[in-house]
Amino acid sequence: MENKNLSTNRKVAVTGAFSALVIVLGITRLGFISLSPTVSLTVMHIPVLLAAMIAGLPGGIAAGAVFGIFSLIQAAMNPSGVLDPLFVNPLVSVLPRMLLGAVAWGIWKLLSLIPHMPRPVNAAVAAFASTVIHTCLVIGSIYLVYYTKVVEAMGGLGYFAGLALLLPNALLEALAAAVVCAAVIAAVTISSKKKSKLSEQDK
Repeated sequence: MENKNLSTNRKVAVTGAFSALVIVLGITRLGFISLSPTVSLTVMHIPVLLAAMIAGLPGGIAAGAVFGIFSLIQAAMNPSGVLDPLFVNPLVSVLPRMLLGAVAWGIWKLLSLIPHMPRPVNAAVAAFASTVIHTCLVIGSIYLVYYTKVVEAMGGLGYFAGLALLLPNALLEALAAAVVCAAVIAAVTISSKKKSKLSEQDK
């Protein structure tokens, strides 16, 4: 589960920090990793996943909203792809990213109910699954809102065919998210245990 020891103020601070990280990754383009001329990874969603795991449901939704709003602004001011102008619609850019935070939190909570499951493993599984679901939500919202335009832009491909085309890239993004989230949650868990031991010694 999310860290119960975090006060409300600290959860707000954590949410703000991850939301700011989303913006930094977007502005600096560090959130987009090019693996080849045709393959690139988007890691801007990872702070949303971590906010959901560490700060809880409100933190995940809030960070997701920041991610979505940033995507909307970028699409309006600096579109770079065929489908980018479609992200000006908040149903395409903002709503799926807010749902990402909620989905990540839900999966994280469910996995936390499994006895003796290490938190880093929970984080990896939740991050991987949430990233794949996020791709399905974004593509689904695009087809739902702009079906005719998208089908034309995708060369006649429907939702499932278009999703299958993007699936390899989505799986790479999911793997990257799993590795990063597992590492961060492992570090947070170790840090929390050390603080708990120090607190017990001070008593």
